Amino acid sequence: MSRKLFTAGCVVLIALGLVHLLGHYRFTTSTGDTDDERQLLAMMRGNGRDMGLGMVRSTFDILTGFSLTFTVLSLGMGLAGFVVRRHGGAAPGLLRQAAIVYAGVWGVMTGVTLRYFFAAPLAFVAAAFLCFAAAVATAPPE
Repeated sequence: MSRKLFTAGCVVLIALGLVHLLGHYRFTTSTGDTDDERQLLAMMRGNGRDMGLGMVRSTFDILTGFSLTFTVLSLGMGLAGFVVRRHGGAAPGLLRQAAIVYAGVWGVMTGVTLRYFFAAPLAFVAAAFLCFAAAVATAPPE
């Protein structure tokens, strides 16, 4: 059961990355629905600051970068998990150790998501955490 739960967690992470990419695209192409949103987006895009080394970034640039980073992190961890799963038979205990790391990371992310995000990302992040935590719980002892 541990292997299937680990796989399910990886699938959830890839789905999270793809769904977040859609939200990222919607955010980066948004012009705002209300006057307040349009003004906020204009201020975020228009107020560049020198970040050193000749790099001028606006608040929108930084937020967009973090948003895309979240997408890449989710996709990358999901795909890396498939690699670990595939080679887990050659290294006894590897899948359990990876599941512990994944459960830890996505457990912390669940806490962050509870505090700062909303229901859709919370559902994905919590589902990934639960899959990896269950994979640890059902893994055979080393």
